[in-house]
Amino acid sequence: MLDVIKPHHVSLCVLLRAFLDSEVLQGLVTSDENYQKLGDFLLQEIRAKSSIKYPSLSEIFTKLQDALPSKDVGDQISSLLMEQLGGVQYPDDLVTFFSDMSQLMHNHAQALDEDALKGGADISSAMGFYIRHCCVSFHMLAFEAACGLFDDLQAYKEVCMYEQQGFQPPPGLHKTALRNQAALDALLNQQMAQQETKSGSQSAAELIAAADELTDLAPHVTKVDLLRHSHAVCQDDFLAAVDSLYKYFDYRTGQTARPTGGAAGAEPSKGHLQDALLTLGSAHAHFGHVQEALLALNEAVRIAQQHNDNVALAHALSALCHILATASPAAVTQLTEPGAALTDPTAHLSQLLKILKRCEKRAQDLHLPHLFVFARLALAQFALEHQSGPSNHQLAKGSQAAASQGRSSAVLGVSQAVQDTARLHQAAKLAAAVALPPPPAASAPNLVGNVGRATVADLFTATPPVFGPTSAGSASSADAVEKLAGSSHLLQAGAWKLAGNRSLSQASSLTHLACFADSASAEDRALAYAQLAQVAMSKKGYMAAAEVLALADKQLPYSNSPALQAARLGLAHSRALHRGDVRHAALFASQLVGLADPTDSVSRTIRTDAQQAHVRTLLVAGRYEEAAEAARELFESCTEAGLQVQAVELLLLLGQIHEAAGAPLTALPYVLSCLLHSTVLHMDLLAADATCSLSRIWLAMGPSHGPQAVQQLRSVLPTVLGNADADLQARVQLVLAQALLADATPAHLKADPEEVLQPLQAAAAGFAALEDFHKAAEAQHLIALVCHAINNTSRRNAAAGEFHKLTWHARQGQVC
Repeated sequence: MLDVIKPHHVSLCVLLRAFLDSEVLQGLVTSDENYQKLGDFLLQEIRAKSSIKYPSLSEIFTKLQDALPSKDVGDQISSLLMEQLGGVQYPDDLVTFFSDMSQLMHNHAQALDEDALKGGADISSAMGFYIRHCCVSFHMLAFEAACGLFDDLQAYKEVCMYEQQGFQPPPGLHKTALRNQAALDALLNQQMAQQETKSGSQSAAELIAAADELTDLAPHVTKVDLLRHSHAVCQDDFLAAVDSLYKYFDYRTGQTARPTGGAAGAEPSKGHLQDALLTLGSAHAHFGHVQEALLALNEAVRIAQQHNDNVALAHALSALCHILATASPAAVTQLTEPGAALTDPTAHLSQLLKILKRCEKRAQDLHLPHLFVFARLALAQFALEHQSGPSNHQLAKGSQAAASQGRSSAVLGVSQAVQDTARLHQAAKLAAAVALPPPPAASAPNLVGNVGRATVADLFTATPPVFGPTSAGSASSADAVEKLAGSSHLLQAGAWKLAGNRSLSQASSLTHLACFADSASAEDRALAYAQLAQVAMSKKGYMAAAEVLALADKQLPYSNSPALQAARLGLAHSRALHRGDVRHAALFASQLVGLADPTDSVSRTIRTDAQQAHVRTLLVAGRYEEAAEAARELFESCTEAGLQVQAVELLLLLGQIHEAAGAPLTALPYVLSCLLHSTVLHMDLLAADATCSLSRIWLAMGPSHGPQAVQQLRSVLPTVLGNADADLQARVQLVLAQALLADATPAHLKADPEEVLQPLQAAAAGFAALEDFHKAAEAQHLIALVCHAINNTSRRNAAAGEFHKLTWHARQGQVC
């Protein structure tokens, strides 16, 4: 409802009367197109809520001319509007005007003949609804307020006349009409939601322009400081974020409190204090300040417990889960009491799993769908990364089948969580749109996985207001669930990548960009582009990955996403390693290390990948002792942090280092251990990579082990050719050809030369596409030797020519 009617509403009412009364526009609008465009313009102005202040009369004239196809018609309607407003000479004229406006409305359901339906607007239509609000708002005005509206209308017209003549209106005459408080709150809530979604596609000045304008026009609106806090967090400005947060909650102390789960009669300032502490804790967690975040959350929990605020307690629990999931065990030195430490990885993971399950249960009991979805996805991610979790003793006792089932069930668990999130997303949107009756109190709560599609919507029908000063009931919760539904597809993409299915991983990333691009945060969209770039590189090479990154830069020109930067640096580092450019590879590895957070509290994955890139650089540079020492230290840190996937990858890297150093027997235990764990954990591509390394070790021990290497490679060849990247495919094909040549005789080669030549040609093509000219030249050299052995001179000469060409490119460091 309009709190106070403004001159802008009077202008729109004049245009609505002209639009609804055909006699007024007779001779002005002669075509149906102009009439339709005028109606569209009026509907847009009625529903417009994206601006802080109401437009001036001159701006309405400009919009009219832009909206109508004919400029002459726009000028004539503008003149009609100015004439009608000029006819208001006394306050009584406003009374007469709104009395006439009320006569324009009718009810289709009560109309008895067609003549009663000609002209005017139905009371249930958008135009009729707007006219009713304007009439009611005017008739509720006191006499002094009606006279004030008349004075404002006269100033409204005079300002327009000054502007049309090209003069600046006098300072005392020009009055800016702000929208009502409800419209400003809705606009600020929309702007805060856009800080995450549009931070990568718009500049910082554009995102904060509304806050700057509102600060100049209405300094009393304190919610602007909360908008500045959200903007500062997205821009990684800690000082500005904390300063704006303090200002907002200091100004709100003593004002009306938000609805909470607390007892009736609680002090309003206490509710704001809980909001302030939870928001402060989230900000500290975003910036990697673990200790400060835990202090704020502990204080918020204490106050919420004193006032029985269950909603705040549930949000504090989810924030604590986020901190424990992102920070390393060594970074968490305080949980509930000063001095309490969780430096033991097993205790850290046990505590995280326990709190996640408790958060899921509390969110279900309190009917908070956004927190339930968060906990459900976090549990799925936990099972994916720590599938044996705190029960590592089961694997130590030889329970391989249970661990194997744990990995496969973890991947399927992510798929189930994504499906449940989609159903809850639909249920939350329906609950926000239609008020449904709450479920029976006597019925026991059901888990989402045990209910059908028809009953899942009954879980969250009576959603209480979401935590925080920007809450808007179930509508705000539905928006949060929609963002989490988009993020679930990114988790699904990571799960398929670990399972070795890059095609399904690509499909999940594309689903996120295609279906959730409008609601997803800029960080999530950047992560989706990073995933697509890695898949493109693995399938089609670096040029395809560069095209994906170029598209990401076009869609997110202002993004400073660590995930996107890490993907770009990682691809550049991998390209430099393939080309043998150690100097640039070391530079990109150093930049990756600098990109990661040094405290292991925010970007542990980026830091681990950067350290792995540094180890691979040392390996290519031939500094085997330094590479082995760095890999061993990284393996210990990953083991302590419970990063099982990275730890298994480092086992293979340690084996490759010892193999390159000329110690195959030393490398054998590492490769066998990696092969065992990757098989148990259903990491098929890593198991295939370990099999390739194991075959090279067999060949290094002597040509008599060639048949065993061939057998092992052929057992993983379908998986490699179906799902592996181009690098692993080329390496497996090359090692397979070397194993076949280990005990081959000239007679055997002449009988079936394609058995060796086909994998060599595939390896040469794969390495050339990856710009690994050294390995491609090695494959061409073997092709030339085989062709020479079978007396195929033309093919031998062609392979020799390719060998010299690739050798030259390897020396020059240029692309074919």
